[in-house]
Amino acid sequence: MSTNRGTIGIPVGHRDILFDEAAWIRKIDSAIAGVFSLAGFREVIPSGVEFYELYERGHQSARQRALRFLDRDDRLVALRADFTPAIARIVAGPLGDSPLPLRVWYAGTVFRKAENLPGAFRETIQVGAELIGDGSPESDAGILQLMVRCLEAAGAGKVSLHLNHAGIFRGILRELNLPAGAVEGLQAEIDRKDVRGLAEKLAFLNIPQALQHQVQGLARCVGPASMLDEAYALLTNAESRAGIASLRTLAQRLGSENVSVTFDLAEMDDLEYYTGIMFTAFLPAHNREVAKGGRYDSLLGEFGREAPAVGFSISIDALKEGA
Repeated sequence: MSTNRGTIGIPVGHRDILFDEAAWIRKIDSAIAGVFSLAGFREVIPSGVEFYELYERGHQSARQRALRFLDRDDRLVALRADFTPAIARIVAGPLGDSPLPLRVWYAGTVFRKAENLPGAFRETIQVGAELIGDGSPESDAGILQLMVRCLEAAGAGKVSLHLNHAGIFRGILRELNLPAGAVEGLQAEIDRKDVRGLAEKLAFLNIPQALQHQVQGLARCVGPASMLDEAYALLTNAESRAGIASLRTLAQRLGSENVSVTFDLAEMDDLEYYTGIMFTAFLPAHNREVAKGGRYDSLLGEFGREAPAVGFSISIDALKEGA
């Protein structure tokens, strides 16, 4: 009795990479690796499977998107959903005796629950770098400049850079003293820059008028470095003003003919993760996010080794779409 055998596909959200595209990816990886090497960064290759606890200690969005399953010993594990917590684990564990600062880079695949967007893959390729143990303003500027050099080496063309600082909105939150659920809703309205929705949310929460004015003003704080003066005058608490001062210092240190810089104080993405600067790089010609990162000085402490850190990741898939 014969059995008909046909071709076997792969699960939705995954793909095979063939010939020309595979060669292109290897070429880009090599170009970026050269930039990292010249900057003194050394490669690490984290495990592709982690205990799910790694994401419970680290990144909320990665925790929500991680593909979890039980291993043969009934322990809850996950496919790699984010490189940064894995780097933190390695720096606190296998590299725990290494002197700081550490400069590491990585490349590989991350696996995440597919977003409800056309063409969104569960499986994406990233390359990135982390500077561990240096909390100086120079390191913030240096990691941004390194990211730009990587994108230039990859042939990305002109890049649009959006910058923010986690302390700016956190300073307002301390004054508002809201429950967690209300904070998330408020962040969503600011992130969407929905002025009417934000006003309704603030009124519903019975926020004092003076603070309503500050929050509504923050949603409009998007522009060049000169806008930071307006933001500084608007926000009166010390933490917010310190965040604005950090961005002013960063603005003075940045400079590239191939980058346009926008300060977007209404960008709320990953606020729970970052402690300092936050940044996103776009390809303006394609309106596509190609890289992102920021400072996360609290994460290493979750793994037993207190140290400041800043880093970024580049989406190879986004680079390919913009090529």
